[in-house]
Order: sequence, then structure tokens, then C-alpha cells
Amino acid sequence: MSALLEATDKSHRTLRLAVIAAALGVAGMFTAAATFAGSEAQANEAAPTVATAE
Repeated sequence: MSALLEATDKSHRTLRLAVIAAALGVAGMFTAAATFAGSEAQANEAAPTVATAE
């Protein structure tokens, strides 16, 4: 019976770690989206080309 309880505790720790990692990932995604939403992240004009000597 003790082996069953230990396995259950270990699986609970693994599940808790997975849920925390997923929550941090989602929070990071929203943070990145909020950070880049207010800035000019997209290029509106073509980048200038450098003329090479021929």
C-alpha cells in the first residue's frame, strides 16, 4: 500500500510541475503579446537596399 501512495505523490508532483510550466508559458505569451502590440513591429516600407559598385 505504501508503494501506491508514493507513486501517487510522485505523479501529483509531476502533474503540478506540468501545470505550473503551462501556466508560466501562457503568461509569457500574453506578456510578449502585450509588449509587442504597442510597438511598430511590422515594416510598413521596404528596407533600403545598399548599392554595390559595379
